[in-house]
Amino acid sequence: MHFTLFFRRLGFGSLLVFTLVAGWLLHGMIFAPGNSKAESSQGTSFVLSPGEVPISSKLANSTNNNPVDDIALNAITSDQLKLTAGLHPGRGQAIPAAADVTELPVKDVSFYNWRGELLSGWLSIITPDAPVIILTHGTPGNRVSMLQRAAFLYKHGYNVLLFDFQSYGLSQGVMSTLGMVESEDILAAISFLHGLPDTMYSKIGVLGLSMGATAAVLAASRSSDILALVAESCPVDATRVPGDVPDEASREADRQLVEEVYGVDITQARPIDYVHKLAGHTAIFFINGDADNTTPLPGMQALYQAAGAPKQYWIVPNAGHAQSFAIDPGGYMQRVDAFFDSYLS
Repeated sequence: MHFTLFFRRLGFGSLLVFTLVAGWLLHGMIFAPGNSKAESSQGTSFVLSPGEVPISSKLANSTNNNPVDDIALNAITSDQLKLTAGLHPGRGQAIPAAADVTELPVKDVSFYNWRGELLSGWLSIITPDAPVIILTHGTPGNRVSMLQRAAFLYKHGYNVLLFDFQSYGLSQGVMSTLGMVESEDILAAISFLHGLPDTMYSKIGVLGLSMGATAAVLAASRSSDILALVAESCPVDATRVPGDVPDEASREADRQLVEEVYGVDITQARPIDYVHKLAGHTAIFFINGDADNTTPLPGMQALYQAAGAPKQYWIVPNAGHAQSFAIDPGGYMQRVDAFFDSYLS
């Protein structure tokens, strides 16, 4: 009788242990992030946890791998979609293999934004723990349009990260949002850098061009990690840039489409409303050409007046939109290097 009781207890204990072990293994299988495909195809990848979401958008609207045709556009008509061409500029020029980039040595990297979209880029490390400059492109464009700027920063001693915003280049995503969702991409890039051994403690600067400047101002208004920001050809209001949003009907169609797909109000892509929030934690350097008809000089002057210290500006004679580096490369390199040296050293 004692033996029978002993074996019953032994059996019950074994069953309990088996159940606990099986439950633990099953929990790991279900909830472990699955990014092995990304790691094998894109080099380094990094997954963010939902708790790190910094932007006040409806993040239940994931666009990962969902073409726009698959999304229920409840409030959008076909005629309105035709007005949103500025949100579909294409993915930019062809991106070469990392080994074929001659301007500086780059390594393929990838990381996820808070919407689960995989973003693709290049990272160049000249010295571990040195400051990192993140270069953010305009529209249309991708990381390739920032290569020349990245090269001189790298040669000056900075680590650099170039990446394609969501929906551009090799990154996942449905459409441009003129800087709104793209600002989330910049914050995801910072989290990625702080998760790497070589850049875990690095100071962060950003050089943003046009839409990339809009996204950078919005990102810096929500994060103290960006210590220095170059805002080149930055619009006052990204939804009123003529080349991207030609008229009020297009602006309204853009607003409805982005709200439906991303759950974001695109009309908030207004650096003039956010630039004052950088005061005290992000130094800002505005660069604009005096021949810029896309983001005219009075707009840069208004942004400068709205910004708090530390701040500075440079007006480039005869430079059109996003042409300051091409018109005066020597002056551009000298001033940008000096600016980053002042606030990242």
